[in-house]
Amino acid sequence: MHKISSKLICLIMTAALLIALTGCLGTDYSLESTEKSARTSKTSETTSPYVRMEFDTAKYPYYSMLSETEKNAYSLIYEELNKGSRKFSCRVDVTADQLSKAIDSVLNDHPELFWLDNNYGYTYDPSGGNIRELSFTFFDFADTPEKLEAARAEFSRAADTITAKALTYNSITDRELYIHDYICQNTEYDADAPYNQSAYSVLVTHKSVCAGYARCFQYLMQKTGATCYYVTGRTEGTSGGVVGGSNSDGSHSWNMLLINGVYCNVDCLWDDTASDTYGSAIYPFFNLPDSEMVNHVRIEMAVNLPSCSSDEYRYSKQFGPTIEASSIIFADA
Repeated sequence: MHKISSKLICLIMTAALLIALTGCLGTDYSLESTEKSARTSKTSETTSPYVRMEFDTAKYPYYSMLSETEKNAYSLIYEELNKGSRKFSCRVDVTADQLSKAIDSVLNDHPELFWLDNNYGYTYDPSGGNIRELSFTFFDFADTPEKLEAARAEFSRAADTITAKALTYNSITDRELYIHDYICQNTEYDADAPYNQSAYSVLVTHKSVCAGYARCFQYLMQKTGATCYYVTGRTEGTSGGVVGGSNSDGSHSWNMLLINGVYCNVDCLWDDTASDTYGSAIYPFFNLPDSEMVNHVRIEMAVNLPSCSSDEYRYSKQFGPTIEASSIIFADA
């Protein structure tokens, strides 16, 4: 790691840094139906009712936000996708809106499902609107059972190596710093990178956008036993405008980490791009409270995630001086 002199704390980042930080914007998962074939009526149900898996609501917060019906859909979707099923019967009564919410929640809670592309399809009963069958698109590196098995093995090997090293440290923050630095030092921001909404793009291809950075950090921290969330949001300029970047709607992703009962915000990508521009490792977005996450605004279900109110575990209080987010001047696009 690079050490930052205390003399550098007073420096204000230049316009070059402002431009570099806009590179965080990528396209988050937005699964849209590609197939809506109607069936004239429901077939009679002869099978037993679906019995869902239960998920730890502290570890999987988006699951906890769902209705009972949506939880049933979440469980079924996770169960089938984790088995590698690309097409399966929807054995629960769920509408298209409920399905969309359940899918978003599965993706936000489970970065280990890294082979999912951003498309799904379904057939439905037009008389009641309930979904009958689901189909998902897998990335090309996992579009056969054999390729999926090989990709899972490759992904797991990379993750296990990093996690094993992280676990040689005793504290959560030391483990976090190791994983944060590994991601930043081994990943290149690339808006056109393939698979950039997946942790696979960071662990295997080493090129990604904000979603890939955040999903990889979430997955690796989870593997160390920590509670870590994926946060969906927007980046907004100081006068209310969207900070410039490749994604016109300003969508952005980062993480929340639970440390000794305290939730903190972490943005690996913005730390990475800030460090690249500055010329050495800096940590302006490492374990910040909500009030200091400048230009970050939660959206959609993420607004219901716990608040982050403490700065006890920020970089400068745990490891030494760095450039703080408050010292960075942001410009609107």
